Amino acid sequence: MACDLSVSYGPVMPAIVHALSPPPLVDAGLIRDSTGRRRPPASGPVRLLALAAIVCAVLLLLSVVDGAGLRLIWDNLHWSGSATAAAIATVWSIRGTGGRVRAVRTSAAVAFVLWMIANLAWAWLNLQGLGIVASRSDPFVLAIVLPGVGVLVATVRGRLSAAEEIAVYLDAALTLLLIATVFILIHGPIAIGLPSGAGFVALAYPTAFIGLAGGGLIALLAVGYPIAMGGASALIGGSALIGLAYLGWIVPAVTGAPAGKLPSLLFTIGTLTAAYGAVTWSDVRSASPRYLAAARIATRIVASLVASILVLAVLVPVPDSIATMVHVAIFGASILFIVRQGLLLRERTTMLTAVTTLTRENYRLVAELRAELERRAADQRRMIQASRAAAVGVLAAGVAHEVNNPLTGVLGFAELLLEEMPGDDPRRPDVATIRLEALRAREIVRALGDFASPRPPSPVDTDLSALVRRTIDLARFGIERRGVSIREDLPALPAIRIDAQAVQQAILNVITNANEAVAAGGRIEVAVRAERDGRLVTIVDDGVGMDAETAGLAFEPFFSAREVPEGSEPATGLGLSISTGLIESHGGTITINSRPGAGTTVEIRLPARPSPSAIADVKGQLA
Repeated sequence: MACDLSVSYGPVMPAIVHALSPPPLVDAGLIRDSTGRRRPPASGPVRLLALAAIVCAVLLLLSVVDGAGLRLIWDNLHWSGSATAAAIATVWSIRGTGGRVRAVRTSAAVAFVLWMIANLAWAWLNLQGLGIVASRSDPFVLAIVLPGVGVLVATVRGRLSAAEEIAVYLDAALTLLLIATVFILIHGPIAIGLPSGAGFVALAYPTAFIGLAGGGLIALLAVGYPIAMGGASALIGGSALIGLAYLGWIVPAVTGAPAGKLPSLLFTIGTLTAAYGAVTWSDVRSASPRYLAAARIATRIVASLVASILVLAVLVPVPDSIATMVHVAIFGASILFIVRQGLLLRERTTMLTAVTTLTRENYRLVAELRAELERRAADQRRMIQASRAAAVGVLAAGVAHEVNNPLTGVLGFAELLLEEMPGDDPRRPDVATIRLEALRAREIVRALGDFASPRPPSPVDTDLSALVRRTIDLARFGIERRGVSIREDLPALPAIRIDAQAVQQAILNVITNANEAVAAGGRIEVAVRAERDGRLVTIVDDGVGMDAETAGLAFEPFFSAREVPEGSEPATGLGLSISTGLIESHGGTITINSRPGAGTTVEIRLPARPSPSAIADVKGQLA
């Protein structure tokens, strides 16, 4: 929501949470009657007001027709009767309520009791012939403003944020200033010249009641109450009718013009309407999204609209007698509007800062969660791989044991036959083939044994760069014979404790795989780097590479993605599996990063000292 002149006190997150929370049962205005059934506590007061409306309708009719020439008597009777019924009904409606409903109805009851006293006092003064403006009933009428403000506060309190709540009060004050300024511009020049405070009363009464109605309407829109026949809407409408009654009665009285019959009727109608709104008031927001959207739009523009109209009043030519009052009202409205916008802007800035902070924190937590999920996924893959390797290892150990003995016999008898056969014996090539295949099978069995029964490392202080260089030299002839270049980056580094034979075998297996993946004219790069807690050996080739699925299976026993040329021996698929076991027995890790057509990078990380837990794991497997 933009923080400009149209900033409103529309609901923010704390207000939304509070507003959407279901009110307590007692706030719903329900109590139990003598039969145990729940009924609205306002039902009795409503019946009382209905009876009063019937009686007052008769008195109004008598007043309009001036029955028996006693119009003043009829007026005082329906004024006093409606005020008394309203006071009794509102006090009665408090019974069985609580929370916000009780607070609103209590404030309204105080206002109607004051209104009853004022009307009864006015009737008494009329009987004595002292019914003039101003009179002793005026303090009671003016005092109604205080409980009226109480109704406004009870309606808004706790439904909005602190700044938005204050904005409602400031908007109500701006509306009051606008109404006062309009009345001053219209009636001020005459009213200020009247004696005995009559001019003040002529301006104050309609300003107060219409101003309360305007503030109530602003509060109604701010909290999202529906516009209905009863409740807050009726209370606001009744207050406005009483203000209009004063406007049509007192102003003509002080200006010398006839008041007419309408103001007298509006007093009673307004009183009963406002009382009906008080006794049926409930804390229920509208369920219509369109209405709530329209209410939000109205709250955005009301302050700016009222302030703009008041500022434009400067352009209106006014007599010197009221110029000071008009300018003070405009200046006060400007201050209120600036304070209102400042409070809302400050709140929006604070909220924006909080949202920005929460967003950054959310991004951080998401990143941490993603990293944790990736770590757990990698751990899970390693666990699955380890469990598979363990299962395959058990199988391999059994196969190696069972196959090794027959192979030894086949190989021995084949060698005996070769020794006994003359060189030109036509069967000699077949026996040689048997011997060769038996030797190859024995190598496979030996690899199976290494995979199934890894020995714990025997670490000694070793120059890793020199060890890698010797390993490359072992494979150099086969690599360069295929036209593949090998680049070394092996700086002199402090020695680390490793099992040189095991690490050399692991690195040699990786270099052999890289050589098989690179075409003639390709390149292999081998580098050793020092890390904070160990060493990193990187072996990079520009060969065919692997997709993600193939790379994920690279450490699986007996898996090989290498295409075997015709006439060549098939790969056993145990190279990386054995290398992984050898590296992990040191507490290290081996990872593959590869893309099809972009080559493969293998990273071997070794700690400066073998992990005791890793060695213990290997010993446990052997046990």
